[in-house]
Amino acid sequence: MTTRASLTIALITLLARVSPALAQCAMCGNSFEPNDAAISAFNTSVLFLMLAPYTVFFVAAGSVVFMYRRGTTASRSPISPMSTTRGLVPTHGPEEVIP
Repeated sequence: MTTRASLTIALITLLARVSPALAQCAMCGNSFEPNDAAISAFNTSVLFLMLAPYTVFFVAAGSVVFMYRRGTTASRSPISPMSTTRGLVPTHGPEEVIP
C-alpha cells in the first residue's frame, strides 16, 4: 500500500469520526431535544457573537495589506537636490536680508 493511499484512508476515517466533535459542548448538547427549534436559534446566536471579533480582525488585516501594497507599488518622483534644478535656485548663493 502506498503512502498516498494510506493517508487517504486515514483522512476519510478521521472525517467520518469528526461529526460528534462538531456538536456543541456537553451541557448545550444535552439541554436541547434532538429536533428543538431552539437549537437553530442557539447556533445562530453563537455565529452572530463570533462575527464581531472576526470582522474586526479581517478589517484590520485587510487595511494593513492594503496600506502595504499601496506603499510599495505607488510610483514616486525621484528626489533631486534643488541646486541641480534649473531656474529654481539662484546660482550666486543666498542674499542677505536687511529688515
